[in-house]
Amino acid sequence: MQNSLVDSSKTVEGARSLSAFGRAKATLLSQYPFLLRALGLGIPLILLCAPTIGDLVNLWWTRYGFSYGFLVPLVSLSLAWIRVPALQRTPVAPALVGGSVWLIAATLLLLVSQIGGVITTAGVALILVLSGLVLLLCGYAYLTALAFPLAYLIFITPVLDLLIEPLEWPFQLLTATMSVFMLQKLGIPVLLEQNIFMILPTVTIKVTRECSGAGLLLAVLAVGLPLAYLTLRAWWSRVTFVLCGVLIAIVANWVRLTVMGIYSQSGGKDLHGPYHILQGLFVDWVAFAFLFAAAWLLAKLDRSGPTPVLPREPRSPSRFIVGAPDWNGAWWLACVTLTAATLLPYWLERGAAERTIDLDAFPAVVGDWVIEPQPSDESIFGLQDPHQSLARTYRAPDDRRVQLYVAYLRTQRQGKELVGMGTAPLHERAIATDLRIGAVSLPANRTFIDKSHQYVPAVFWYHINGMSYADRSQAKLATIKQAFLRGRTDGALVLVSAERRTGQTEEQWKAHEEFAGVLFPRIQEYLP
Repeated sequence: MQNSLVDSSKTVEGARSLSAFGRAKATLLSQYPFLLRALGLGIPLILLCAPTIGDLVNLWWTRYGFSYGFLVPLVSLSLAWIRVPALQRTPVAPALVGGSVWLIAATLLLLVSQIGGVITTAGVALILVLSGLVLLLCGYAYLTALAFPLAYLIFITPVLDLLIEPLEWPFQLLTATMSVFMLQKLGIPVLLEQNIFMILPTVTIKVTRECSGAGLLLAVLAVGLPLAYLTLRAWWSRVTFVLCGVLIAIVANWVRLTVMGIYSQSGGKDLHGPYHILQGLFVDWVAFAFLFAAAWLLAKLDRSGPTPVLPREPRSPSRFIVGAPDWNGAWWLACVTLTAATLLPYWLERGAAERTIDLDAFPAVVGDWVIEPQPSDESIFGLQDPHQSLARTYRAPDDRRVQLYVAYLRTQRQGKELVGMGTAPLHERAIATDLRIGAVSLPANRTFIDKSHQYVPAVFWYHINGMSYADRSQAKLATIKQAFLRGRTDGALVLVSAERRTGQTEEQWKAHEEFAGVLFPRIQEYLP
């Protein structure tokens, strides 16, 4: 009898465990269609956005003032997660027409930006793609509810540079003036020269663009906006808080330069290096502390009560969504659009395999110019990892010398483009000009390349589909047009540099123009 009772209890426990396992299995199976749909939509989305995301991560890692970009996606996800209770009470109403148009336009903008290598518009297009998916799959109500988390992602892109860049020079002047004023009030002798040089008895400090405080302003706004969104309710308090954040960022930068002046006056020698970084971090954290203190104070003054949280209605959103015909149609539209956009770049490269380029076969004699028997091993300029390159020195009968550099890219992608960060130094001092080659006018740029603190005059242009371009925007547009019409994104940089000169007369450009006159017809035979 005892054994029978023991066996009975074990049987009951086993039945209960099997029942719990069955319920868990049933729940997993009920979620399986939704998980499968999410996977089918996520794979093409990741493949489409991976080049842009990679370039943005590289921007955050390498560029001064953009390191906060790593936290922005996490903050955006947190802001979206806070909206989940409200979203569960919002009906799902896919916007098939509006969402499809939005998503197609956003993916086209993303593809064009990736082909042209424009990271600014690519980052904006990435945000628009995510917004288009929300609109297409869930409707206008969901897009409205997630408007702030999506808009906050603008901080991952360099688009705000367009707004901050005009402020850099006024901020430089203001920072230098106020830092000198604060040092003088502290009894430290200091003079201000040329508006940006702080001359102390022991050292001269130059207030550069990086010291203008514009980067700190963006970082403070990136922290302040979600803080205002979460802690403040009234619009007046939110606007006041953002203005306080701007003021805190500006004043904190003045304090940073003042501390640097005090340190140098007290005998400090290493103004750059680890101490400079730690000093900047300390001032930044002090600024953030004041920012949180301002949020706490404004929250006390903000009399509007907290938003009431309504009880959640128990339902299974995923099961309802997957079973809805409208949502199924929206899912298929999103999958087809993203998959087509992912495969389109491979189709655009259909003509690249047909091109065979051999720059090593370029002739040693170009007109009256003859290749140097012992050319220099070091090129005056070079792109990183071109598919083919040519660097030669040619000499004229009168012993004038020019150096020819040609970099050919068989395919272009975002991060490895002809017109981008690699060629940006060439355009810093560039002046557009026209080279006369017989009856033909060749668009080109005159520039000076800084080589070992000596300026080397050079002429360069972009060669795309048999045409020469001097303007960067025109070269990018020509690349995009060539990709869609001919299935190619190849192109070349052609640069002709001469001997180092100290003056800037028209005489120094004669060698470039004479060599370019005989070079252009020959280079057409070796470049597509």
